[in-house]
Amino acid sequence: MDLRWLSEIVSGREVVKVIGHKRDVVASEVQEILNYFGKCPICGHPARAWHITARFDDSQIESQDVAECGGWCGWKGPVRPVAMTAGALVLTKERKEIGAAPLGLPSA
Repeated sequence: MDLRWLSEIVSGREVVKVIGHKRDVVASEVQEILNYFGKCPICGHPARAWHITARFDDSQIESQDVAECGGWCGWKGPVRPVAMTAGALVLTKERKEIGAAPLGLPSA
């Protein structure tokens, strides 16, 4: 099953929009692509990119590379990064894992 989804980072939190099918994200991971040297397609400023992996409530796991303009225009969107150095894309070593938020108030 090939479902399309779009992920955005909004106020430091990941928001996943599923096109044509509603699913809930139960866990996700965001890693910066360190050797991404793409440019914004709107204003031409350098862009940063992240590899985002999400696990959904139907046990499917999907990933997507998303870039964001480093300039003034605010563009964000899916990309197909190509490493400018020999070899594969270099992802951050530390992984930022975002799990499901526990219900209730945190204990002191």
